[in-house]
Amino acid sequence: MIFEEIRLYNFGIYQGHHTISLDSPDHKKPIILIGALNGAGKTTFLDALQLALYGKFAKCSNRGRLGYLTYLEKNINSFSTDRSASITLRFRHGDNKKTAQIYEIKRSWKKNGNKECKENISVHFNGKYDQLISEHWEEFVNEFIPQSISELFFFDGEKIENLADPKRSAELLKTGIEALLGLELLSTLSSDLNELQKKKQEKLLKKEDAVSVDEIKTKIASLNEQKKQLTSQIGILEEKEKDEDENLSFLQEK
Repeated sequence: MIFEEIRLYNFGIYQGHHTISLDSPDHKKPIILIGALNGAGKTTFLDALQLALYGKFAKCSNRGRLGYLTYLEKNINSFSTDRSASITLRFRHGDNKKTAQIYEIKRSWKKNGNKECKENISVHFNGKYDQLISEHWEEFVNEFIPQSISELFFFDGEKIENLADPKRSAELLKTGIEALLGLELLSTLSSDLNELQKKKQEKLLKKEDAVSVDEIKTKIASLNEQKKQLTSQIGILEEKEKDEDENLSFLQEK
């Protein structure tokens, strides 16, 4: 998988159209060094590569907890007049340039008033639009570089520093191997199951509390009814007592 070219349009700091060639003319010198001052767009450039390939699954630097479509909207250049942006990445698969397969993935999105951003994906294979690959790109791209191990291929200077440190590099490689073997999914699944168990227990406790409250309310209502009946009986007895006292007084007068 060899990147040939990336085209950016109103993405992040890159206002307007920008085309960057990534294909080295000398196969003996395959490394391309990009240097720039802080804030010039080096990290944005790296984010663009990952975003083009992995979309909502890309581990972009400034996304944080933002939803994917919100992230896309925030990365439309603030000076854009049409409120749209796009990233186009062309790469080849195969060692021989003449026989290699050429892929071109384009992600474009636009903000329409108060409506949510809408993303469009189109993939050209050997110069022709391929609907099947376009519709299933998320599954297709993992045949080249699985997203779970993409961090081993896309990293900045800080990650290089970590790789140079024997202690840190061992941990990074361990994480990469676990992701490659699918062990990362087991860890995530275990964590998710524990979280689900906690939520179920909380719901169960709340349900039990609700049942207890209902039982107490029923008992209170029953006791109030008994109190009402007893109060009524007391009133009747008091009336009888009053009548008896009057009868007794009448007899005593005789």
